[in-house]
Amino acid sequence: GLLYTVQNNLLFIALSNLEAAIYQVTYQLKILTTAVFSVALLGKHISSLQTISLFILTAGVAAVQLSQESFTKKEADDESNEQ
Repeated sequence: GLLYTVQNNLLFIALSNLEAAIYQVTYQLKILTTAVFSVALLGKHISSLQTISLFILTAGVAAVQLSQESFTKKEADDESNEQ
């Protein structure tokens, strides 16, 4: 119960500080962390296809985050050039 409440509060804070698209993509990292902890703590085995899928998911999240950083930096540069 307590961890669920903490998670929901953190998700609400994240949603209020991120754009919706960035939030949705970053939220997908929950799948990766669940898989990592399942393997590390519970000793579960995942298939090669599942491993590849996790790498693709991680690469997609990283690409969106990096493109968002580039976009934000470009906006800041444009604003400083206008002044």
